[in-house]
Amino acid sequence: MRSTDDLVANLATVRDLTARAAAEGAQLVVLPECFSFLGRGEGDKLRIAEPLDGTGPIMSTLREVAAKHGTWLVGGGTPERIPDDARRTYNTAVVIDPAGALAARYRKIHLFDVDIPGGATLRESDATAAGDELVVVEIAGAPVGVSICYDVRFPELYRCLVKDRGAEVLLVPAAFTAHTGAAHWHLLLRARAVEDQSWVVAAAQWGRHNEKRESYGHTLISDPWGTLVGEQADGDGVVMATLDGATVTKRRAQLPSLRHAVLWK
Repeated sequence: MRSTDDLVANLATVRDLTARAAAEGAQLVVLPECFSFLGRGEGDKLRIAEPLDGTGPIMSTLREVAAKHGTWLVGGGTPERIPDDARRTYNTAVVIDPAGALAARYRKIHLFDVDIPGGATLRESDATAAGDELVVVEIAGAPVGVSICYDVRFPELYRCLVKDRGAEVLLVPAAFTAHTGAAHWHLLLRARAVEDQSWVVAAAQWGRHNEKRESYGHTLISDPWGTLVGEQADGDGVVMATLDGATVTKRRAQLPSLRHAVLWK
């Protein structure tokens, strides 16, 4: 999807796309990072930030939509209000179960502070606090590791999700910049799939959000061999695939690199 600073319009798109996915048989729906809001500056999101246990429009919409369609729903990154901190939020991926309850939360660990020549200058830490906990949650019988966007550049995070916590599916919802996405998006995601022999699901923002931000798009799903089984370059839409544990088991048996891996301390 292509979010803007219009919260109401963004949530309407969430309802529409989730309904479309559920109609096609989806049991798990993953929304991109910044699905609820993408403004011109980092501080803009403070006005729509919510506590996850409250009744604000973002969490109410996610709970309502998940329960209505009986699906797992992952909001891939939304501003979570921090008590006693008026200057910053967490960038939090929320996992809602088919009954509409909050099953897990992941607060983005790696914050995107960059100054790319010819590209974007962004300081996520200006208005975001970093998380410090890894999250693997069981979804429909599958152990699913949750991450957000810039995390994809840190392979040790995913190795821990897989080796230490048993993940077989890795979620990477993102709002990757157009500049870095063209260079590294496919490369990084396929590498994480291959080295961790896991499914990778990367829901993406696409297109121009405002005069300052443009996202690369290319929502994709990779199998544990690094083969893309679904992709949409741009436009609002739904990418579907069946993620089966048998494929993970087969690839990990054929090429037992995970068993050979040593986690250095």
